[in-house]
Amino acid sequence: MEANMTTPAQSSDPDIISRSFSMEGNARMLEHQNKAAEIRGFTIKCAEREPMGDNSAPSPLAYFASSILF
Repeated sequence: MEANMTTPAQSSDPDIISRSFSMEGNARMLEHQNKAAEIRGFTIKCAEREPMGDNSAPSPLAYFASSILF
């Protein structure tokens, strides 16, 4: 998986600054609906709640909500 973002768009206006970044990561499925992703040397794990999963890590929705709070 690779994510790229450029903010804001290129412009001839000197007051507008353009920045970009790229991030690569690997994600894999584990047993019991668990998932793991490696990004920048960190491993992030997520799991579904019971009965679909084993509730051993935050759910994907919990990570999404946390990212909005950050």
